[in-house]
Amino acid sequence: MALIPLNTFKTKTTLLSSSTSYTSWSAGLTTSTVYTAPIGTTAIILMAQVANISTQTQYCSFMHHRNRPVLQDAQGNGRQDGNTDSFLTKNFAIPAGDSASVLTGKLILEQLDSIRAYASNTSTLQLVLSVLETANT
Repeated sequence: MALIPLNTFKTKTTLLSSSTSYTSWSAGLTTSTVYTAPIGTTAIILMAQVANISTQTQYCSFMHHRNRPVLQDAQGNGRQDGNTDSFLTKNFAIPAGDSASVLTGKLILEQLDSIRAYASNTSTLQLVLSVLETANT
């Protein structure tokens, strides 16, 4: 059996695609999944920066996707459905030639959780993620 390294730092970059309906993200539309935490790891998103590489203001939506359900704890708290998107920013304006951090702190992704992002127009926003993957024990 191959061992997973304890800690691995990664950088992920992508040009964001567009979604014509931000309100229909749960209706099975094609999504722009930027990163998914591998099986057997927990990922920490350390930084998420979006740059507008166009000549007009563009809008960015950035979300956490919970793949698997989370069961409630012994006190009945913390239950979460699986296959759920949670917006961290929605239609966030980024002026032409500018950039913005769409994550103000760190974000934990459990195995198979994902980061999804959309732009108002395809190939106008570039996303850079800094990720720390840690092996689950």
